[in-house]
Amino acid sequence: MHITLACPLKTQPASTDLLKSIINEKRAELAPLLTSELRYYSENARYVEGSLEILDIQNVSGPDYSMSYRYQWHIFNACLDINTQETVNGSVRFTQLPQGLIFDIIDNTPPSPADEL
Repeated sequence: MHITLACPLKTQPASTDLLKSIINEKRAELAPLLTSELRYYSENARYVEGSLEILDIQNVSGPDYSMSYRYQWHIFNACLDINTQETVNGSVRFTQLPQGLIFDIIDNTPPSPADEL
């Protein structure tokens, strides 16, 4: 799944420091997309608001980049006596184009019953 993060960048390729600054300003937009894998752990797993941290951005080649990040998530289930908080590290690739940064994010949307028929 390709997600566009709109941002005005005149230089191509942009410096990794500039990209990190721009992405940090838009972390709130990216967080739901980068944390969708939490359903794998449990329907009760929740992203800890504001914990998304951009660790590193590397230029792969030309306009293509790789971004490393981490965030915290929390799960509470009284019936199963679970109350824990964990940190997840991940990475995602993106491309810098005139319309913005195009992130290549894995779609972790669970299938609906209609999809299974």
